[in-house]
Amino acid sequence: MVNKRYQNEQIKRIAQNVLSLPALPTIIAQMIELIDNPRTSASQLTKLISTDQVLTAKILKLANSAYYGFPRRIGTINLAIVVLGFDTIKDLGLSASIIDRFKRRSGNSSFDMSLFWEHSIGCGVIGKRIARELNYRISGEVFVAGLLHDIGKLILNQYFPNEFNEIIERIKKNNESFVKAEKNVIGVGHAVIGSWLTEKWNLPSQLVEVIKYHHTPDNAPEQTQIASIVQFADFLCKWRGIGYSGDSVIPELSSKTLHNLNVRYKGDKIDMEYYAELVNTELGKAESFITLIQGRSAPERAYV
Repeated sequence: MVNKRYQNEQIKRIAQNVLSLPALPTIIAQMIELIDNPRTSASQLTKLISTDQVLTAKILKLANSAYYGFPRRIGTINLAIVVLGFDTIKDLGLSASIIDRFKRRSGNSSFDMSLFWEHSIGCGVIGKRIARELNYRISGEVFVAGLLHDIGKLILNQYFPNEFNEIIERIKKNNESFVKAEKNVIGVGHAVIGSWLTEKWNLPSQLVEVIKYHHTPDNAPEQTQIASIVQFADFLCKWRGIGYSGDSVIPELSSKTLHNLNVRYKGDKIDMEYYAELVNTELGKAESFITLIQGRSAPERAYV
C-alpha cells in the first residue's frame, strides 16, 4: 500500500512542476486570442500566421491533405482561412504546435511516441465524426479534445520518468489500467495533470474540463457530451488497436454516456460492426493527415 503522505507530496510536486512549465509559443497564444475575438478579420489572422514560416507551412500542408478534400490546391493562408474557417485553422495550428513541442523532449525510451500520437489523433478524428453524427456545432473542438485527452501522460513520461516507469511496470506486471496504476503510484491521474497543463496554457475552459473528465464524463459539470464523445472515441480506438497510449484496457462506458451519444445497437448490444466500419472509413480518409500532423512526410496529393 502506498503511503498517503508520500502520495500527497508527489501530487504537490507534480502540480508545482506542471505550473512552472513554459507557456505555449507566443504565435499560438496570439492566434487563439485573435480567433476567439469575433471582430477579427481574415486579413488580420493571415498577417499574424504569415509572420511564422514554419507554422504557415504546417497549416498549408494539413489543409491540402485528402482529409479536407478541397478540389484544388490551397496555396495561401488567406485561402485556407476562407475555405476551412477560423476554428479549423486554430485546431490545426494548436495541434501541430503541441505535437512538435513534445517531440523535442525525451522520456521513457520504450514508450513509443509515434504510437501514442497515432492513438491520440485517431481519437480526435473519430470523435469529430461522432460529433458530426450528433450535429454538434463545433466538431473541430472535439478533435482537439480527442488529440489532447492523454497529454497528462506525456507530462509524466517526460518530466517524471521514475514515476512513469513505475506506472508502466505495474501495467505490465498486474495488467492494470493506466488509471489504476497511476492512482497506486502517485495518487493523481493523467486527466487531472492534463487539465492543469491546458489551464496553464489558457486554453478554452471547456477543453480543460473535457480533458479532466474524459474517463468520468458523467461527473463533468458542463461538458458531459463532449467528454462522453472523447471517451467513446477512446473506447473505439482501443477496441480496434489504433496506436497505443500506455495500456490496452478498454474503458467501460456508463449507461448515461451511451444514452447521451445515442449509440447504435444491434439487439441488446452495441453495433460494433457499424462502428468498425466507421473507424476504418474515417482513419482511411485521414491517413495522410495523421502522417503530416505528426511531422512525417506523406505522398503529395494529386489535383485534377
